[in-house]
Amino acid sequence: MPPVKSFFPPLVVAGQPTDLTHLEPFQFVMPTTARPKGAVVDVRFSNHCYSDAYDPERHPDPVDVWDRGQRRAFDQGRYDLSLGLRAAIEALPASNVYHTPEANFVRIVAPGNEALEYRIYFNVRQGGGPVSADVSLFVESAYRPDQRKQVLKPTQMTKVKFALLVDKTVRGEKLRFQYRR
Repeated sequence: MPPVKSFFPPLVVAGQPTDLTHLEPFQFVMPTTARPKGAVVDVRFSNHCYSDAYDPERHPDPVDVWDRGQRRAFDQGRYDLSLGLRAAIEALPASNVYHTPEANFVRIVAPGNEALEYRIYFNVRQGGGPVSADVSLFVESAYRPDQRKQVLKPTQMTKVKFALLVDKTVRGEKLRFQYRR
């Protein structure tokens, strides 16, 4: 039997192979109004969960990570935080998320240190994709915001229960949002 191919290509950092198996695609099931016995949510991750936009000043000797022809650099801080991503995603059914002006969603968590937030940006779509599922969830990026840059506060975004988001997605209905200015 041939070996199972990893979702992400192998990555060597400081001469050592870097384990990315915690970012392999997975599924979880959650009950919704539309699917009382459970909606299947298929989860996939972007390499932005462990890489940052390449900047020669910040990355003088980078480990390159390529994303659709764009050069990025391995980021140890993002990688370390990504080790808890699966647990944060599995906790979504009981969580609130925020709708961003960019039309995606963000879950804001504080992993072990309440002063530093970790933002997980994702989008959801109805079924489809490479596997059979009711909802496809793609984690676009996950990182701690740069303290020097201004980010939207939760009060500037629209809060929605993740369970409602999944239910509406399963039904093919749009959520209606009122934006705050």
